[in-house]
Amino acid sequence: MKNLDFNPAKSTQDFRKNYKLHDVAEFNGKNLLLQWGFRCTEFGEDNRYKKVWEKGEDKPDVIISYKNKSALLDWKGKRGAKWLVNERAIKSYQKWSNEFGLPIIVAFFVITDEQKIAKRNFAVLNLHSHKVSSGKQWDKNTTIEFQKNIPEFTKANLLKILLG
Repeated sequence: MKNLDFNPAKSTQDFRKNYKLHDVAEFNGKNLLLQWGFRCTEFGEDNRYKKVWEKGEDKPDVIISYKNKSALLDWKGKRGAKWLVNERAIKSYQKWSNEFGLPIIVAFFVITDEQKIAKRNFAVLNLHSHKVSSGKQWDKNTTIEFQKNIPEFTKANLLKILLG
């Protein structure tokens, strides 16, 4: 067996800690989508317990559908209203978008220390402007940042994207 010669930027504990916010965003987001009449189908995989995770194989979390229109959606739980996504994930999402001909929605939920939703917004790749962030994040990842005025995560705003 080959020895891997690298030191991970994130510990297992740090990696899994990120998923706590994701889980709150996913739970609340799916609940809203179901109330609004959307169908959710699992798409991505939960990688938090995998020993080795191949970079660049990120998949959006779900396929959402409403009246025969669909999109790929990824949940992002955040502590603050800075709309950051790993550049590697964005590149992978664009690959999936091209393969399936579906828009990619990144849903950002800002979560308080009490696990309450303070804000919920979303960005659509290839629609909302973004730029590569200056410098790397604490976990050594390059990120892209969406503009500050991305739309609120509401049924009406999602339908504008899906139904045109």
